[in-house]
Amino acid sequence: MLLLLAVAVLPAGVSAVDSNTTASNVTANATSKSVASSTSASTVVNYTYNEYVPYKVRVKVSYMKPYTVKVRTPVKTYYYKKGKYRVRYVYSYSYVTRYRKDYKWVTETRYKKVSRVGYAKLGDYLQETDNCQVSDDEIVSLSQRLTANATSVYEKAVNIFTYVRDNTDYSFYYNTRYGAIGTLRYRTANCCDHTHLLVALSRAARIPARYMHGNCVFRSGNTYGHVWGQLYINGKWYDADATSFSNTLGSIKNWDTSSVFIKGVYAELPF
Repeated sequence: MLLLLAVAVLPAGVSAVDSNTTASNVTANATSKSVASSTSASTVVNYTYNEYVPYKVRVKVSYMKPYTVKVRTPVKTYYYKKGKYRVRYVYSYSYVTRYRKDYKWVTETRYKKVSRVGYAKLGDYLQETDNCQVSDDEIVSLSQRLTANATSVYEKAVNIFTYVRDNTDYSFYYNTRYGAIGTLRYRTANCCDHTHLLVALSRAARIPARYMHGNCVFRSGNTYGHVWGQLYINGKWYDADATSFSNTLGSIKNWDTSSVFIKGVYAELPF
């Protein structure tokens, strides 16, 4: 799992279109729809991500305001006059601090969740990166072996996903540690490195693949930062979270996809 990040990071060369803001909730299955079904490098796809946008607001707040009062305290004394004792009062004075409820206007910074739309070339999701070693001999060889007998792109993707899920144990640590090659060799990984291997094998098979990053509510009820993949097959993005045996390609069971807060969509994972 990951530490939660505060802002979304876009793929290299991609900028968000701020005017396309929508108040709808974004799910992992609906984070992106392609504008074309071709998988050529020139194909442009759009995706949706979330971020918190700050805004200023004036609010009235109550507080206890101190004030000082002068307190007169009488002290009873006796004195003797004309054959008898008499009483008189001598006063002492002190200052004490008291409090009363008061109000004032202050300016606060608050944050609202908004959805934004970004654009990227589909070819960006086929490129090699530092931790997604698409051209490595081990990656290429394994990818070819997994897809050799597949009769469709979807079957190739299923074979790759199933291999990563079934042959990589889950380990808890933060951010990237091994990359695709290290994960293939050590056979243990967190969500980042699971996804590095999945994405690298998919891209080696010429299946566009990308990284998703969000805050996810897991079956335990806890919310964690999490990374998973998406594979582009026949004009549609399929969720691919290989960290749990309960998941299949296009179906996630170990966390709630209806409440996910998407923080970033990446061609290269930045952490």
